[in-house]
Amino acid sequence: MYSWEGTLMAAKPQLTTEQQSSYRWVMAIIAGILMTTSFVALTSFGVASPAIAQSLHLNPATVNTYGVDSFSIGLFLAFFLGHGGIFDTRVKTGVLVAQILLIVPQFLLPITTSLWLLTVLRFAQGLMIMMLALFSLQLSGWFRPSERGRSLAFTLGAITLGGAVGGLLSSRLESLGWREMYYITGLIMIVGAVIYFLFARNAQSLQEMLLKEKQQSTKHQSAWKLGITWMMGFVQIPLTWTLFSVGGFLPSYAYHLGYHTNQVGTLMFVWGIAGFVAAFVGAFLGDAMSAKHATHSGVFRARLKVMTAANILMGLGALLVLMLGHASFGLLMFAVIVNAFMMMLPPNYWATPGTIFPLALIGAGAFGMGLISNSTSAIGPLVSSALVPTVGWNGVFIIMTVLSAIGVVLNVIAGRMPLPSEEQVVTPRSHSING
Repeated sequence: MYSWEGTLMAAKPQLTTEQQSSYRWVMAIIAGILMTTSFVALTSFGVASPAIAQSLHLNPATVNTYGVDSFSIGLFLAFFLGHGGIFDTRVKTGVLVAQILLIVPQFLLPITTSLWLLTVLRFAQGLMIMMLALFSLQLSGWFRPSERGRSLAFTLGAITLGGAVGGLLSSRLESLGWREMYYITGLIMIVGAVIYFLFARNAQSLQEMLLKEKQQSTKHQSAWKLGITWMMGFVQIPLTWTLFSVGGFLPSYAYHLGYHTNQVGTLMFVWGIAGFVAAFVGAFLGDAMSAKHATHSGVFRARLKVMTAANILMGLGALLVLMLGHASFGLLMFAVIVNAFMMMLPPNYWATPGTIFPLALIGAGAFGMGLISNSTSAIGPLVSSALVPTVGWNGVFIIMTVLSAIGVVLNVIAGRMPLPSEEQVVTPRSHSING
C-alpha cells in the first residue's frame, strides 16, 4: 500500500504539480472565505435570539437554548455524511451539500413561526461543519506537510472569524430588524459559495492516487479499526466542547453580566478576530516545528506540542472569563482573547490526517476523527444549557478549565502511539506522492 508522503521523508521531497503551483494559496484563501461566510450563522443567531424570541412570543432563554443546541447536534452528526470516504474523490459535491444545508435554512428562518421548525432549520445549518474534513482532504493534495498548517489556518481560523463577522453584522444590522439581518447575511453566504465554486479545483494528482489506491487496497479499509483514529478523536474533544459552548453561549453570558447589544457584538467580534489570528500563529509554529523532522511521527509530535499550548491557553482563558468578566468589559474582553488562542489547535489537528493515515484512509480517517471529536460540539452546549439554571455559569467555565487539562494528557498519550502511515510497506519513489 502506498503512503501519501512516502516513507522516506528524509529524502529530497518529490512534489506534485499542484504542490509546486502558486494556485495552492488561492485554494487556501477561497476555502477560508467560504468557511468565514458559513460561520456567520454561528453567532448571528446568538446575538439576534432575543428579537427572534419576541417575534415568536417565547422566552428568550428557550429560543436560545433550542437554537444553539440543535445547531450543535448538527455539528456532531455532520461527520456521518462523509462516513466511508464517499466524498474522497467528490470533495466539491460534499461542499455543495453542506452549503445547501446552510443557506436554504438561512432564508427560511425569518418566515418561521414554529419553535420546532426553527430547531430543525438550525440543526440543518450545523451539518455544514462537514466541510472541515473535506477541506483537510482537498488541501492535502495542494500542500506539502510543512505547509499544511498554514494552508488550513484561514479555513480553521474562519470558524471564529465568521463568528466575529456574524457578531458585528448582527449588532450593526439589528436596527433593520432581525429578519432583514438574516436575509443580508444569507446573501453574504451565497457570495462565499459562488466564489468557491468559481475558483476551486481538485488536485488531480491526489484524485488519481486515491482512485488507484482504493482499487488496489484489500486490507485495512476501515479507519475505525485503528486505535489512532479514536485517540485523535478524543484529543480534540476539549476544544470542540469549549469552542462551540463559548461561540454559542458567550452572548448569553455577556447579557447575563449586564452588557448591552453593541457590547455583545463587539465582544464576539474581538473573540473571532483573536481566534483567527491565533489560528495563523498556531499554523506557523506547527509548520516551523514540523519542518525540522524527517519522519511522520516527528511531524506529528511537533504539531501535538502546539496543540498542548493551545489547550493550556483555552483553560486559562475560560478561568479568566469567570473571574474577571463581571469586573469590567475591558477585562472580559482580555479574558476572551486569551481563550480564543485555543484556535492554535485546529490547523495543526486537521493537518495530521495526511501524516497519520495511509493514502486510501485519509478521507475516512479525517471524517472518523471529526465524528468523535465533534460529539461534544453537541454535548457541550447541551450540558451547559442544563448547568446554567442549576449550578450557574461557574460550573460551565470550570468544566472548560478541567477539560483543557485533560486535553494536555490526551496529547501526551497520542504522541506515544504508532502511526499507520509508518507501518506501510516502502514502495518505489516513483509511486509515491511526497511533500
